[in-house]
Amino acid sequence: MIRIVHTDKYRVINSVIILILLGVFGIGCADSHNAAQQTALVSRDLEEIQYTDTLRVITRNHPLTYYLYRGTRRGFDYELIQKFAEEQNLFLEIVIPPSFNDMIPYLYEGRGDVIASNLAITPEREQQILFTHPYLEVRQVTVGTVENPPPQSIGDLEDRWVFVRNGTSYEERLREMQANGIDLRIETLEGPLSEMDPIELVANGERDLTVVDNTIAMLEQQFFPNLEIGVPVSDPQQLAWAVRPNSPELAEALNEFIDRYYRSAFFNILKARYFERPDRFRVHRSAQYALRTEGRISRYDDYFQAAANETGFDWRLLAAVSYHESRFSPQLRSWAGAYGLMQLMPKTAELVGIDNRRDPEQNILGGGRYLRILYNQYSYVDTEEDRLAFMLAAYNAGRGHLADAMQLAEDRGLNPHSWDDVAEILPLFEDPDVNQHYERGYFRGRSVRNYVYTVLHRYDIFRDMVDEFTPDFEEPFVNTMNFDNEYQGFPL
Repeated sequence: MIRIVHTDKYRVINSVIILILLGVFGIGCADSHNAAQQTALVSRDLEEIQYTDTLRVITRNHPLTYYLYRGTRRGFDYELIQKFAEEQNLFLEIVIPPSFNDMIPYLYEGRGDVIASNLAITPEREQQILFTHPYLEVRQVTVGTVENPPPQSIGDLEDRWVFVRNGTSYEERLREMQANGIDLRIETLEGPLSEMDPIELVANGERDLTVVDNTIAMLEQQFFPNLEIGVPVSDPQQLAWAVRPNSPELAEALNEFIDRYYRSAFFNILKARYFERPDRFRVHRSAQYALRTEGRISRYDDYFQAAANETGFDWRLLAAVSYHESRFSPQLRSWAGAYGLMQLMPKTAELVGIDNRRDPEQNILGGGRYLRILYNQYSYVDTEEDRLAFMLAAYNAGRGHLADAMQLAEDRGLNPHSWDDVAEILPLFEDPDVNQHYERGYFRGRSVRNYVYTVLHRYDIFRDMVDEFTPDFEEPFVNTMNFDNEYQGFPL
């Protein structure tokens, strides 16, 4: 049996008292565990836990800790401590506090008995809580994006803004670096744990840099392909569970369990399931995202579905294109004049019968219509997957550039109707010795290739996240205008 407790936003006044007594606000305590034990408001060790038949676990929603997926509860920490609870014949009650800084106060208030949330052992935390034996080791690394690369040396962090969640070991490490003379800037996320992670805001271009564990960074690249990992900012750190300092029997039982299972077949299978299978993490991350957004991709889902009704596309594909084009920002304007959720050029809007690019509904419909025109143009290619890829490449670069690329593929003895073959030669158009022989010349072939793969990857993620919507249409939008002129493609 599992009980789930989502607490309200505001803590009782005891939380503030505990934090003050523990020295979190600067009033330190000399003997950490003794002082902490004296200020603990709750005394509840293993014997009482067994008497009540319930182990209360403080955690957070994250693909590596705890989350819901298709009615089942998953997560590395969750499955590991569920095993412990089963051995102790205990029910498991999951407690999710509103913010990261609430975890330790919740522990002291007795709202939970153990924190199991990939918690790093740090000197500051050791003054407040009793850690179990570690079960994982990580390093903190900087994370940026392809468009805004992370630093590759500690010195390059000078004057860079780093965005992290308040109260985390990442903030603690960055403060330590500041104290040691590294002139970096720190911005903290103060909101509830149900909000987006800093890494999402970095991936979406809303923040410059963040710092996370290297294991998380490598897995997040599967959900956000534009992420790049930079310089490590810490030595190896150990992750562990934590209990109140006045719960030595519970700590001893947890330590015995960790020591017995560490690197066992059960532990190794569990670790591989969550840390060594990027495809699985993507599904987990999608489930978490969908749960937070109540099964929606964006606030514009109704418009994507309406456009799907007319164009015959999977609405999640239209959403994937929009995500890459604008990150769902309806006011985004490019330097070349493309505008809105689908980044429509003025002549493209005219071509597809859209008179107001500023209207999100029309912008999405216009993008869907133009994609349908392009899709129809490549009916002769080898497979459906190839056809979608050529459509996306033409949407990004223009049909003229893509026609040059297909011609170059043929000139090199490759199959011009195979996306894999055309994708292979796209970077050659960045070489003057090559592009001068083709009608439209230079374009950023690598960027076009990455665009196609990134949109298709995002489409896979959105398909994991939300259910399919069956379009209700008789005939997809058809535009009979020829393509003597390039409307959508703009110089890259």
